[in-house]
Amino acid sequence: MTDWDAQYREGETPWDHGEAAPPLLELLERRPGVTWGDGPVLVPGCGRGHDAAVLAKPGRRVLGLDVSERAVEEARELHAGVAGLEFVHGDLLDPAVRDGRPITAVWEHTCFCAIPLEVRTAYVETMAAWLPAGGRLAGVFFLDPKVECGPPFGVGRDELGALFGADFEIVWEARPGRVFESRADGIELLVEMVRRT
Repeated sequence: MTDWDAQYREGETPWDHGEAAPPLLELLERRPGVTWGDGPVLVPGCGRGHDAAVLAKPGRRVLGLDVSERAVEEARELHAGVAGLEFVHGDLLDPAVRDGRPITAVWEHTCFCAIPLEVRTAYVETMAAWLPAGGRLAGVFFLDPKVECGPPFGVGRDELGALFGADFEIVWEARPGRVFESRADGIELLVEMVRRT
């Protein structure tokens, strides 16, 4: 099991590029009609909060959540001036974390691919429990990151549909045109899903 807090304390965070994920920026441009709801929008595994800050800047309420206390501390410092943005330290899969924290949408980036394979079903159940009917989960998923032992852990398109299909309907998907250079070999898939009623 990865010690995420140690990774941040030691500066071993190769997944952090110091800016928001290009696929998120592309999604916001290509799909301006995406319904994020009244918020907050949850960003699980938010790290230093770059994606959360971009989502919050138009005036959305955003909740960044990370299992690393150090990451949350750094996110708060980096984005202290962004209104409507809250960062919380906690385990996404702990039901107590969502108590009293309603959300209307989720932006998924680097959380699903970082959790152990055996808890993927729990991740889906957590998203289904947290989101209201009609709530949206949008995210970028790693299809084949070519890492032997992970993380990141890839997911096949069919597996993605099977995992989420009972609770979510995939309403749009595309290979992002804008990606970090290290992910430029077509390993990412942008997906929008809606929580079934």
